[in-house]
Amino acid sequence: MNNKTLLFVILSLVFGIVAVYLAQNWLKTNTQTEKVGSTSTVVTMVSEVPLGTIIERKHLALTPVPDDFIPKGALTEISQAEGQVVKNRLYQGEVLRKERITPKGEGSTLASLITPTMRAVTIRVNDVVGVAGFLLPGNRVDIINIITKGGLKTDVVLSNVKILAIDQRASNDENKPVVVRAVTLELSLEQAETLMIAKSRGALQLALRNPNDTAIIELANLDLKPVKNEFEQAVIDQPEPIADISQKTTAMESSAYKVLLLKGMQEQEIKIENKPE
Repeated sequence: MNNKTLLFVILSLVFGIVAVYLAQNWLKTNTQTEKVGSTSTVVTMVSEVPLGTIIERKHLALTPVPDDFIPKGALTEISQAEGQVVKNRLYQGEVLRKERITPKGEGSTLASLITPTMRAVTIRVNDVVGVAGFLLPGNRVDIINIITKGGLKTDVVLSNVKILAIDQRASNDENKPVVVRAVTLELSLEQAETLMIAKSRGALQLALRNPNDTAIIELANLDLKPVKNEFEQAVIDQPEPIADISQKTTAMESSAYKVLLLKGMQEQEIKIENKPE
């Protein structure tokens, strides 16, 4: 091997080593390395569970999830979720959070879904009042009072009221129109009183709201003073009775004194008038 051949071999090795070194540096600078963070075990849903369902063990699973992807309030033990009532529909693979469930109390599951300090009030509806069956649990409505006495008049008595249930159904599994006979609303005690007073004044009509509509509606000011019935009003309007003349005459006669005068075996009655001075 002559000197020229040896020189070419040496230069080829040097250039090859430099090329490999430069290629490695380029790959290091242009390739993002994935950092594997720590993981924690959380409760996830095995299947889809509708609103109002009592959660069972078969609905739940423990799944490791990276800490960066665990939402706030996530449950970490199955015992924390088992036996609870679903407040909103849960989907398969969802990380279960405590805000999505509520403890089951005594009675029906609907009672557990009522917000504290609120009450469930049911009103009768038909296909028109019930917005042609497009009402579903979770929707919000305005309530209009239609008064026909003394002329036609309408008042908005309640606004942005949540629907808890339609008929005996508290879940919205079927997103299709269903004509119902009763709608259960979530109201405060004051709102429930207003609704009952409005119902006694005339018919009620529900107006479905857009779920993103947060506009504040001005409500009618109902007169909450107690209303007297016809019998009480008749007693108040009854004129004072005219005094009986015979009673007055008797009273005047009673103002005279009677004196019995005895003469031997005879008895004589003498009346003495008591004249006012």
